[in-house]
Amino acid sequence: MARHASIGTMIAATALLAWPVLAQTTTSTSPAAPPPPGMTSSRTTTTTTTTRPDMAASSTASTPKYFTADHQVRVSKVVGASVYNDQNQSVGSIDDLLMSDNDHKAATAVISVGGFLGMGAKLVSVPFDQLKIENDKIVMPGATKASLEGMPEYHYTNA
Repeated sequence: MARHASIGTMIAATALLAWPVLAQTTTSTSPAAPPPPGMTSSRTTTTTTTTRPDMAASSTASTPKYFTADHQVRVSKVVGASVYNDQNQSVGSIDDLLMSDNDHKAATAVISVGGFLGMGAKLVSVPFDQLKIENDKIVMPGATKASLEGMPEYHYTNA
């Protein structure tokens, strides 16, 4: 029994010694870099990371979902994201981003429209520069579900 008590004491002592390290707060503000072509963000980002539970509620800054600290678009977050129109209506979701072979920039967004839980959805392609990131949402101004469903279906070609 004494052995278990000493292990518990060692764990408690280690936790007390590690607390100042875990309680550090890091704040970084990224300078306003120009967004990539076709992608605009309508807010300045300040990132605050806190590991102390009592300080988490007082943190008001949020981490941008689709951009890195140096303002590059995170494709892994964009693919699968919902696409909204300027009336805040969901019009589809991004299935894929296609890059140009010449300049290696995203040229086309493949959007999944309609269907239910991935069944019966139609893929359409739109120029990537028609998409904008506003308030951590991907927006395609002027788009409607009906206008996207009326577009020709996109098929992947394998060479």
